[in-house]
Amino acid sequence: MKKVILAALLLLSSTSIFAQLDTKQLAKEFDDMFILAERVAEQTDKVVADEEKGIGFKKSSGIILLEKTVDKRSNANTQYLFKLVKSNGKKIPLDKVPAEKVIKKFNSTLMDLEAKLKEQHAEEVEDLLNSLLNGL
Repeated sequence: MKKVILAALLLLSSTSIFAQLDTKQLAKEFDDMFILAERVAEQTDKVVADEEKGIGFKKSSGIILLEKTVDKRSNANTQYLFKLVKSNGKKIPLDKVPAEKVIKKFNSTLMDLEAKLKEQHAEEVEDLLNSLLNGL
């Protein structure tokens, strides 16, 4: 019975280790989010999209960045490391689960911000068109 329990524990621990090491999907989500961040950054100075630094949000207290780098410890260049960089420069390494949470939060914030900007721009265009028509 002890051997079965030990084997099950070993299997579960190895599965979780492999799940943490496989970051290809997270990297793809980050890359997709980077495209969105670039679009939003063109419209507002509240968002940073820099290939070297990562994706970030400017706040009154500074910038919070999500950084993606290639894991140099990996034999193949398909594993990535994610870090949350605080405004004071402190880097917080993220395992797979926290990295997933941060990516989802950043992505939803970017999507919300993009929607608000589109709404604002539509209102500005409407106001400009109305002012042009009233001037004729």
